[in-house]
Amino acid sequence: MKWLNIVWACALVATLTCCSKDDYLKYDTNMASVRFVYTANCDSLVYSFGLHPEIGDGESGLVEIPLQLIGTTWHQNRIVDIEVMQDGTTATSEDYNIESCEIPADQISGTLKVRLHKTERVKGEDVTIALKLVSNENFTAAPVNSNIFRIVVTNELTTPNGWIFGDYSRVKHEFVILHTGVATDYNQWSASEQIHWKGVLINALYEYNKAHPGDPLKDEHGMVITF
Repeated sequence: MKWLNIVWACALVATLTCCSKDDYLKYDTNMASVRFVYTANCDSLVYSFGLHPEIGDGESGLVEIPLQLIGTTWHQNRIVDIEVMQDGTTATSEDYNIESCEIPADQISGTLKVRLHKTERVKGEDVTIALKLVSNENFTAAPVNSNIFRIVVTNELTTPNGWIFGDYSRVKHEFVILHTGVATDYNQWSASEQIHWKGVLINALYEYNKAHPGDPLKDEHGMVITF
């Protein structure tokens, strides 16, 4: 009986050793997937070169789009495949390139990195890049409600991250940039810095309106600008 127990135990160990890796690989290939992480349920973002005056003509900026693993982690980096959707994409290959898209080893999240180029075309018109997650040897198809992401590239000013100056307008934004030298992420300022810069802007607006009697600064919609 003791001899039989030893044989049974050895057989069990051998079975686990031989099958566990193959079974895990099979599960990982068939069950793992990746989805886009939407911020505020939004499946797109606007990248404005107008918010990045430091980027010159012919230079580029980087967009990083978060990915979420559905399934188990793995001990190696896994490439995620992206398809550029012709229906909905107006950008050309000169306007952008996909730098990388992967789930790193032992991680449950990753990043799609897209390099956007400030081309003559982008300077003259808005373009869109429609991207779709597709299956490959590492992942099955993503859920249909989280497999598409769109990037709108523009050279115009848009509402930036951390806007703290009330109603947004392009003219007001240009005025803020002119007098603060900052184009985005205003909520990174401390409370005292916000008070300081709002005071600077109020004074600058007062001086502008005083220099233009009867014609106060208005936005692109004809509304008088205030801070």
